[in-house]
Amino acid sequence: MAAPNMDSIAGSFEALNSAFKPEKAQGVTKVIQFDFTGREPGSWTIHLDNGAYSYHEGPAENPNATVSVDSDDWLKILKNEMNAVSAFMSGKIKA
Repeated sequence: MAAPNMDSIAGSFEALNSAFKPEKAQGVTKVIQFDFTGREPGSWTIHLDNGAYSYHEGPAENPNATVSVDSDDWLKILKNEMNAVSAFMSGKIKA
């Protein structure tokens, strides 16, 4: 099976799904909404439910957290081309 395409927002969420470790999320139930600007604007949502991961395009009904970031910056962070902490501290990521 080919690795998920990390050159798109949709591909990034599939990559996160592939890398997800259910044993590390036992007892965690959270909903995180991502609001993207830039080249691929829109909202995506991750659901963590006691070791299960799911995602969908679109906003969450009642997220525990909302992350706002430029879509290209998000992809750079996931590809280790941009430091997430520096991006947050400089305001490129807002939570």
